[in-house]
Amino acid sequence: MMGRQGVVSMAGLLVLFALASTRTTMATDYTVGDSMGWTGPPNITEGFYNDWAAGKTFEGGDSLKFVWNGSHNVAIVSKEDYENCTKVSSYFIGGSAFTYTLPSNASGMYYFICTVDSHCEGGQKLAINVTSSEPSTTDDGSSAPLLAIGALSSAVLPAGVLLLHLLN
Repeated sequence: MMGRQGVVSMAGLLVLFALASTRTTMATDYTVGDSMGWTGPPNITEGFYNDWAAGKTFEGGDSLKFVWNGSHNVAIVSKEDYENCTKVSSYFIGGSAFTYTLPSNASGMYYFICTVDSHCEGGQKLAINVTSSEPSTTDDGSSAPLLAIGALSSAVLPAGVLLLHLLN
């Protein structure tokens, strides 16, 4: 027969296992270009920002912080405007930084350029693929996280009941 300490340890392990098997999504804050920041030619090369983004997983709720020195801006543009470096009239400008938070339901491609002088043509542009952070649903329309919570409670509840029973 297992003693109280063993039961407590076993219940604790069950709780930890149940918690570890659930997935929580936390938003990530990215500084575009890392220590180089959002800068224009001649400091960067074509593809620098897309190389920076490669290997990163962007999800809805994540933040992109554009930090710069000098004269720069950030425009969120269409794929065509990105490819052609179109000088759009709607852009974000500030002292030396701008933070853009991807909408929570974001998915697909997002395009950013600098419209100052020929900065975009010199490579000051970024294309990222955003994966959906929205909970997936089952065929009946129910939410997958609710299933995870159900699985969690079905693992933790019996362990708690057993623990209380053995401690009394």
